[in-house]
Amino acid sequence: MKKLIPAIFLLLSIGLFAQEKDASRTNMKEQEMATLKAQRLGMQLDLNEAQKKNLEKLYASYQESLNELKREEPEENNQKIDQRQEVEEEFKSELREILTKEQYAKWEQLQEKRRKGRRDPMRERQK
Repeated sequence: MKKLIPAIFLLLSIGLFAQEKDASRTNMKEQEMATLKAQRLGMQLDLNEAQKKNLEKLYASYQESLNELKREEPEENNQKIDQRQEVEEEFKSELREILTKEQYAKWEQLQEKRRKGRRDPMRERQK
């Protein structure tokens, strides 16, 4: 019995520490995420400083819009999908204003590559 009580406390404390680590990883601030995304895209598309700053602001507002959609009361799936598509279309239109035509074309290629990378593993699992 004396050995059982410390073992229980040890198991409970391990579980608490694991939860704290996961929470800190997912609670990255929106501004930090926007900065990271802008820096990564800046390197991929060779953006100038003004474009990077505008892109950072755009990513921050985009992320805030998505978070607002998540916080809202659950609605019909079709309505949520429509709202998300509207936010994405607004993001793309503002992105076109920030980037040059060549940069936007390259961005679209990168996005398509990401989409294919996400879809292929799912299709392989279903086979």
